[in-house]
Amino acid sequence: MKSCLVWAAGGLLAATLICLSARSPEIPFARHMIDPGISETCAVGDFNNDGKPDIFSGEAWYENPTWTRHEVRHLKEYGTYLASLSDLAMDVDGDGNVDIVSSGWHNRTLWWSRNPGKPGVMWEDHVIDQGYPIEFSFLVDIDNDGKAREVLPQFGNVKAPTAWYEYVGGQWKKHVVSGQSYGHGIGAGDVNKDGRTDIITPKGWLEAPADPRSGDWKFHPEFDLGETSFIFAVDINEDGLPDLLTAEAHNYGIFWMEQRPDHTWVKHMIDDSWSEPHALTLADINGDGRLELITGKRFLAHDGRDPGAREPLGIYWYEWHKTEDGKGVQWSKHIIDYGGRAGGGMHIPVVDIDSDGDMDFAVGGKGGLFLFENLTKNPGRRGR
Repeated sequence: MKSCLVWAAGGLLAATLICLSARSPEIPFARHMIDPGISETCAVGDFNNDGKPDIFSGEAWYENPTWTRHEVRHLKEYGTYLASLSDLAMDVDGDGNVDIVSSGWHNRTLWWSRNPGKPGVMWEDHVIDQGYPIEFSFLVDIDNDGKAREVLPQFGNVKAPTAWYEYVGGQWKKHVVSGQSYGHGIGAGDVNKDGRTDIITPKGWLEAPADPRSGDWKFHPEFDLGETSFIFAVDINEDGLPDLLTAEAHNYGIFWMEQRPDHTWVKHMIDDSWSEPHALTLADINGDGRLELITGKRFLAHDGRDPGAREPLGIYWYEWHKTEDGKGVQWSKHIIDYGGRAGGGMHIPVVDIDSDGDMDFAVGGKGGLFLFENLTKNPGRRGR
């Protein structure tokens, strides 16, 4: 007989039923506060070329394993927000040093900060594009070369074109795929199984042409997802058709959209017991060879104006399996952290940061910058 739990928070009457018959063991994590200061996001990369993954957030990078802070740029504060809402780690100019691509809402700018590869030297900022507010940006593989090196921003104005950016020939090139944007949320993945990376919006998906740098991106207005986080294309129910996995970034609800053969979509709620799941990451966090969803509540995403904004912070991972009859999907919810200062922020990079063979992750936000160390392979360690 299946066992199930009803998860509820904040006195909500509507809760999500999460069945646990295929539940995996819990993962022990040690929480380490890296910096108590405010930020919105973080990234992981080897910023000093010593072979160890470091953490970047806001104005500084933090050196593994002592987590010494190295301030490399200055960001303007806008109330409770820092200028950068997204920090993406990549070696932009191919000089062997990992740089940071950033974007911001208040400064209406997409830019990159060049790592000079020298200690004690401030990084130089270079504008990629500006003119529209940017809620968040992601590194994706638009040109289908197996490398996520193209920048996909989510513009916060419908008048802004949907576009992606690549660094070629020593400069950034902008590729416009639509003359407008489609609301809060953006994603990328192969929606129609033609081997090409499509762009997914809350209002529909843009079908990639054979050459993503030329040709028309056909828009398919097949759904309306609301104000979402990143939108993943992944076959949740294993029927051969890619589905969508996302969340209500400023409200309650993590959900998936089942794609049917007739191009209709059916919404399935995963968990609506907590709000503001702004950052989503798919990774094999427990080493079972399957992807899991890692997410968490963003702290005061709209300065407390979102539904449930002042409820406790939490960070979670979710796994899914086919039901016993093979006709449905069941989800299991695992609590990593609850009721503290750590939230999901804008990005959750999942990396084996301590090189011990299991997956760790970092989160940044207004409550501080944190490292969550996976203790599966090193159970003797403890966090603070």
